[in-house]
Amino acid sequence: MRTTTYLIGTILALMLMSACARPVTVQPTATPTPVPATVIVNTPTPDIGAELARNQATWQKNNIRSYRYQLTVGCFCMMNATMPITVAVRDGAVVALTDANGVTVALDDPGAGFFMKYTTIDGIYAELASTWFREADKLTITYDPTYGFPSEISADFIEMAADDELYLSVSEFTPSE
Repeated sequence: MRTTTYLIGTILALMLMSACARPVTVQPTATPTPVPATVIVNTPTPDIGAELARNQATWQKNNIRSYRYQLTVGCFCMMNATMPITVAVRDGAVVALTDANGVTVALDDPGAGFFMKYTTIDGIYAELASTWFREADKLTITYDPTYGFPSEISADFIEMAADDELYLSVSEFTPSE
């Protein structure tokens, strides 16, 4: 009963305050303030495909088959606490994965399935060429200027949906023999 009385009193007080408020009149200024135009960019834009191809060609020209890097995958998914994953690739194949806690991740670990497709640079390029990425509502890719690999990817696949965004980061990249 006490909660109901409090709730009714609060509602009446808010109604009374809004009824007593004076209307605010805005006087026009001599010069109107310009409103910036809204720019809408639908992705994929033609330059994203061209830029993707150009950087992939740089990556392929460098012919780096063995390397190590840190992979961070940010999404509404499990294993975020174990990021970044240190990835070791030899002759184009993943040979070792180590999580942020220093624990080796088994290559066939079913829990690692959500990030395994991003554990080689060629795999990342294959995903970026997929329809899923090509039709994302928003896609931003930053490339490494020396080697041409995607160093940061931010994708919002369905702009009006929650929990579908994906962020990838490739850092501390080191070619190896």
